[in-house]
Amino acid sequence: MKPLAQGKKRPGPEEQRKIILDAAVEQFSTRGCNSPSVSDICKQAGVSRDTFYRCFSDKDALIGELYQTAVNDHVELVLGSWDLDYSNQQWLHTVCDNTIDAILDQHKVAQFLFVESADPNSHAYRIIHQAYDKAVVRMRSWSRKRYGRAPTREFLVSLLVATQWLVHNAILKGATKREVDKAKAAAEQLFYGAFSMMEKTRSA
Repeated sequence: MKPLAQGKKRPGPEEQRKIILDAAVEQFSTRGCNSPSVSDICKQAGVSRDTFYRCFSDKDALIGELYQTAVNDHVELVLGSWDLDYSNQQWLHTVCDNTIDAILDQHKVAQFLFVESADPNSHAYRIIHQAYDKAVVRMRSWSRKRYGRAPTREFLVSLLVATQWLVHNAILKGATKREVDKAKAAAEQLFYGAFSMMEKTRSA
């Protein structure tokens, strides 16, 4: 092994993890999750397999972390730190803005996860639907408290899937401000329409 240049520090564990994650994103965004091997990712990152396995137990663990940091961390932060109010359009506007901006900050990850999640046997499908389930539990709980009833799980998952498609569509169209604003507005309308309908039927 070639000695490190004098004065140059070897990357620490956190930096090595980041290097590997960045390399995986480059591979996955062009080839999908299944095709690149651990060796391909190591070659892209310029690290050994031993280094990879010190950082991640396997490729699925790496994919799980990519999803967690790209999407799920922000979704959980929104769900955990806000008092939910899907009947409040200003609240929804802020949540849609913040959540979609966070996803677009790591658009390559969001893009390959959207493509991979179409396969029910993929790891991406499992982790995305686990995140959906957590969100749906919170939404149904809020709805029961407010209206005494809640939309079905399937209905709420369909809203989340539609929002995922809106973000992906904005990315494919260049993620321009116009396209991103359209995606945010459509997501806001979807959720507001769903819950304002329940507000109307409660008042009737």
